[in-house]
Amino acid sequence: MRFFHVIAGFCALAAGPVLAEGPAFDCSKAESSAEEAVCASDDLAALDRELARLYGLAVNGPNMSEDRLKELRAYQRGWVKGRDECWKANQLETCIADEYALRIHDLRQGYADARAGDGASLGPFPYACEGLDALISVAFVNTGPARVVLKWRENALVLTQAESGSGARYVAGDAEFWTKGEEAMFTAPDGGSYSCAKDDMG
Repeated sequence: MRFFHVIAGFCALAAGPVLAEGPAFDCSKAESSAEEAVCASDDLAALDRELARLYGLAVNGPNMSEDRLKELRAYQRGWVKGRDECWKANQLETCIADEYALRIHDLRQGYADARAGDGASLGPFPYACEGLDALISVAFVNTGPARVVLKWRENALVLTQAESGSGARYVAGDAEFWTKGEEAMFTAPDGGSYSCAKDDMG
């Protein structure tokens, strides 16, 4: 998969105050720089809690079979390894946040039980864009700085919410996704601009 990893902003890791509410795992057993970063960041800890919630819903849901459970656990182990590779990135926290957002999208897309109940994420929803020959799968992650995950064909993009006069505007580098009701404007990293609408038939 082609992943547009665009820096949406830099947040320095603080060694500072203890979090009011940490991640879903035990920080005293953190084994990687990524886990240590999650334990040091309110934003990343919130993403970890939401991911753990969705994973638990999928694992324990009524639609889970033994074969699918084995597959899910294998994919989750692979995802953890990928997240831990963020130590190689120029911006550790941004890389980790993007990995969490992408995994949240995939859990919600792949497992109906993960979409049950209320939480900090929504979707994914299909958006049809004029001039783009594929639907965009759009998931919203509302933990700390709100994010949107866009996936279409072999592409994946994570954008962070920015100021806007109306609607909800998300940016990452030159890319932008601006939603107003059921409609959106999408500016792709390659500069293409598209008018989009949520596709109820998607």
